[in-house]
Amino acid sequence: MLCPDGFAQWVITMSDDWKLLMNEAMQIEGSDTIAAFAKFRECIDAALASTQSSLNQNPAVGVAMESVYGALAAYAQQVMMELRAEDPGAGGVDHAFRSGQAYGVSCVLNHLFDSMRDPNTDSLASLDEFSDQMHDEILQTCKQVDLAMILLDAKGDYCEE
Repeated sequence: MLCPDGFAQWVITMSDDWKLLMNEAMQIEGSDTIAAFAKFRECIDAALASTQSSLNQNPAVGVAMESVYGALAAYAQQVMMELRAEDPGAGGVDHAFRSGQAYGVSCVLNHLFDSMRDPNTDSLASLDEFSDQMHDEILQTCKQVDLAMILLDAKGDYCEE
C-alpha cells in the first residue's frame, strides 16, 4: 500500500491552487512567453506552499518527501556514474549532455526541495547538506564542459567563476 489509511483522502482534498496556476500558464505559453514565465513562478510558489503546509500537518508527508528526494539524488548520481563509465572527453557533446542532465536534476533538489522544512524530523535538513555537496561536484563537471549558460550554486545564487 502506498499511503497509510486515511492519507489518500487527505491528499485528494488538498488545495488545487497550484494546479489552476499550471493550467493558466500552459494556456498562455504559446502566446505570451513572459506572462507564462511569471505564472509558472506563481505555480512553483503555490505548490511549495502547499507541500510545506502538508509537511506541517502530516508527518507521513515528510517520509514521502524524503523518498522522492532520495530518488532524485540517486538519479543525479546515476547520471554521473554513467558519465564516468562512458568517459567522454571533457567539452564533447556526450560530456556536456550528461553534465547538463545531472545539473538539471540537482537544481530541482537544491532550488525547490531545499526550501522545505519538516517540523517532525531533521531528515530534509540532512539531505539538504548532502545535495549541496553533490551539486558542488556536478558544478565542477559543468565547468569542465564550459557550458554556455549561467550556472547556479546549490543555494540558487549565480556562480561568479
